[in-house]
Amino acid sequence: MKEITLHISTKQRFVLIFVMAVLFFMWGLLTNLNLFLYHHFKFIFELNYSVATFINLTFFCTYLVVSLQAGRMIKKIGYKKGILVGWLLACAGCFLFLLAVSYKLYYVFLGALFCMAAGITILQVGANLYVVLLGGVEKAASRLVFVQAFNSLGAVVGPIISMALLGHYIDLPIEYLETLPLVDKVLIEAAYINYLYLFFGILMVLFAIFLMLTYLPELNTQNLEPLNKVTSKRRRHVLHFSQLRLGAFAIFAYVGAEVSLANYLEDFAPLMVSTYWELAMVGRFVGALLLLYVPTNKALGVAGAISTALICVAILMPKEHIEMNYYLIMSVGLFNSIMFPSIFTLGVNGLGKFSLDGSAVLIMFIVGGAVLPFNVRNFAYANYDFALLIVIICYLYISVYGFKLSRYVKRKDLRDDEMLA
Repeated sequence: MKEITLHISTKQRFVLIFVMAVLFFMWGLLTNLNLFLYHHFKFIFELNYSVATFINLTFFCTYLVVSLQAGRMIKKIGYKKGILVGWLLACAGCFLFLLAVSYKLYYVFLGALFCMAAGITILQVGANLYVVLLGGVEKAASRLVFVQAFNSLGAVVGPIISMALLGHYIDLPIEYLETLPLVDKVLIEAAYINYLYLFFGILMVLFAIFLMLTYLPELNTQNLEPLNKVTSKRRRHVLHFSQLRLGAFAIFAYVGAEVSLANYLEDFAPLMVSTYWELAMVGRFVGALLLLYVPTNKALGVAGAISTALICVAILMPKEHIEMNYYLIMSVGLFNSIMFPSIFTLGVNGLGKFSLDGSAVLIMFIVGGAVLPFNVRNFAYANYDFALLIVIICYLYISVYGFKLSRYVKRKDLRDDEMLA
């Protein structure tokens, strides 16, 4: 089994990285845009808390429903067409949002959210694996962390761009809007958020045209045998590979823990939420460089261990130093930065012809972002410190996965230069 190699020029490789960076940037922006406009949606559609929770559930549960089908589709039509389908679905979702917000149609809104989430799911399944396979094996995690940094960048600048666009249409100074109570501010802005979806929808259509005209070389893993030592004749399904199976639970734990901590800060220190996400962005740019020199599994193990320690100290912190508690929780965002790309890279490591199926399984377990925060919030009604024990267990598992569980016995008939990852 030989490593996948692409015979492309430096200019073509630059274009490919640019395309992937824009893809990751835009779906990060759109994902955070919906979270940023959460209070506006509650006002527009006159939602109570229980109904409003469908927004989060609809988005994350889409990963559970669509991921496996996305993997099959990409396997059938190829990476470029699959990524394009995902992009156009997200684009269609954007215009459906415009319709739903303009006419206050809540169920059309949920349909738009599902459509956009389905498109992003397809992009996640195809684009993450494409970046991993696009180039040398030894730098796979670094590449994925780098392009994921643009996903974080989109999440950070999305609200900034949105506020600038709203300020353009609202004939009131932004400084004045910021002094208003949240209810009054949302009331004014809600009448104009349809312009946001129109603007971003048009941008996405233009990029779709660019994407259709861009050369994206196809990557074929169908003839590559897995690296795992075969100990049973049953090893014919992707879930029989331990690095993938255990990596899926690590993805579940990571996304759930990350969103749970964001919710915690939203409840007690809302001004720190943006910094939490900004630290994740900075950490990814720095992490992309560090992973050129540090083994991926060790970096993941250390990041998980430090995150576990930070939350433990935060829980044990005396209540008179509660502000320090928030800073400790916020700083976990820095170590979250490399976790998803590292887990994903280790999870598909050595799967060979099962790589696309493995990618679909890993993305499916992003549903942890709906399941774990829901349970943490429920336990928080009794005691938030006790609820955070769930998050501690998640990071502890991620650390163990990095140090030990991501390893597997490799076939002895392969040389190091023949390994896919």
